[in-house]
Amino acid sequence: MIYENLFGKGFVYEGEIILPDGSIIASGRDQNLVPQVGIDHLVSLLRGTGVPISNWYVGLFEGNFVPTSGTTAADLQVNAQESQSYSEASRPEWNDDYDGVSVVSNLSSRAEFSFTADKRIYGAFLISSAIKGGDSGVLLSIARFGSPYDVPAGTTFRLGVSTTLLPTL
Repeated sequence: MIYENLFGKGFVYEGEIILPDGSIIASGRDQNLVPQVGIDHLVSLLRGTGVPISNWYVGLFEGNFVPTSGTTAADLQVNAQESQSYSEASRPEWNDDYDGVSVVSNLSSRAEFSFTADKRIYGAFLISSAIKGGDSGVLLSIARFGSPYDVPAGTTFRLGVSTTLLPTL
């Protein structure tokens, strides 16, 4: 049996470190992992048994952590070590747009984190909870960056998260 992938490769994370003058000093693009809890949520929506989530939030992690399909929100604090060294009071909202064809992204309004301490950021995630440092909610996606970002205090880490729905023949 051949199965087609509706979501292509899941989510793509595009990170940038921005200096106060607006200069970009580092950028990258990485693929993600949709953990089992994210797959279960998507399946429940397709089957009409799930509850839609109206807002999603973006978070970062500073632990040298490799996500697996079993990763959940409960892993974010202890194992992934969510970064909380930014001035925003909560996780930034994923302000997504749909292009009307196939792409859902926040690339026109990327999540921003104003760093208050020097940090090495190993990855990012998309979750249903806005609570900075929280360990609950639906973890829809988590990405470990191919190369970590060394984010200096006083800079902004800007993150775009997108997914493409692929039609099949």
